[in-house]
Amino acid sequence: MVFRGSCIALAYLLAVSCAEAARSSASNPELRADAIMPIRTHSLFAPYVDSTLQNNYWDYGGDAIIDTNRYVMLTQDRRNETGWLWSRLPIEANDFEITSEFVMKGKSATTGGDGFAMWLTTTRAQPGPVFGSMNRWNGLGIIFDTFPNQPHRGFFPRISVVENDGTKTYNTDSDGEKQDLAQCAMQLRHTPAETRLRFTYVKDVYMELAIQNQEWNQWNKCFRIPPVNLPGPPYLGFSASTGEVTDTHSIVSVWTNKIVYNSRTPADLDKEREQAFADDKSSHWWAIHQKKEARRAHEHGLISYMLIRFFISLAWLIKWLVILALVAVGSFVGYEVYKRKVQSAYKNRRMMA
Repeated sequence: MVFRGSCIALAYLLAVSCAEAARSSASNPELRADAIMPIRTHSLFAPYVDSTLQNNYWDYGGDAIIDTNRYVMLTQDRRNETGWLWSRLPIEANDFEITSEFVMKGKSATTGGDGFAMWLTTTRAQPGPVFGSMNRWNGLGIIFDTFPNQPHRGFFPRISVVENDGTKTYNTDSDGEKQDLAQCAMQLRHTPAETRLRFTYVKDVYMELAIQNQEWNQWNKCFRIPPVNLPGPPYLGFSASTGEVTDTHSIVSVWTNKIVYNSRTPADLDKEREQAFADDKSSHWWAIHQKKEARRAHEHGLISYMLIRFFISLAWLIKWLVILALVAVGSFVGYEVYKRKVQSAYKNRRMMA
């Protein structure tokens, strides 16, 4: 089985080399770039650890155990277990792609629990109630939920992507209902093919999750949406938990690539966005962007209009105040002149008398 892990690693490196020459990802031919470069610090293959049971680039903890021939098992098929696997270093690349093979299985063919999550966050290795990791994380969580804690419309297992700024509490009792940016339902347990996830993040263009679960190298898109702004170089992590219902949750391999673009103009980015969302008018990035720009322009126009009206009104008020002041001054001066004339005439009459 060690030989299998070595073969996977070798195949990965060969695929990356070919991808660089073709300027596209081996598992994602739609992705076009100037180069695809492996990030060794965020890739993981058997035997996972050295002779001291350590890895230079990854930490594991909780109930996680290492089977050097097969996988990193985050939880066993037991109740109330939590385990995690985290990179020691953050991902420094602006654009990247993460592919991971994982296994979720248990004694029951129909019911599993609770699930696992992949994290891209500013903190690392903080155990907690959200599939073995902390609540109120800062960054992005992609959650593979296999057990509904309350009735929902739709199918489970459910995959959802949830952004958090470190202040929001993820509601585990409602399975994060109405807290996700996007979601999909796919079979993840006891699948006919090895289950893999592929997360692609192209800054300012799109982020996408695709799943392989039916046939080798046949990817089913879960979502493609405008990318969130990651709060900083994120750590990459995986965590899992079980409750009253149980599964084994295992990470078989992780390989991360840096997507390299030598230079792109704003016009290039606009074109990439339009191409990325050409088949999905409902979430067309450019349409959303245009609406935001139109709204912003309308708001700016409204503010400008209100300022112009304010200054016109102010000028009108000042004009009438000046006119009233002049009238008042004229009236006062006229009154004083009239008053003096009356007094002078009165004095003259008395002197003549």
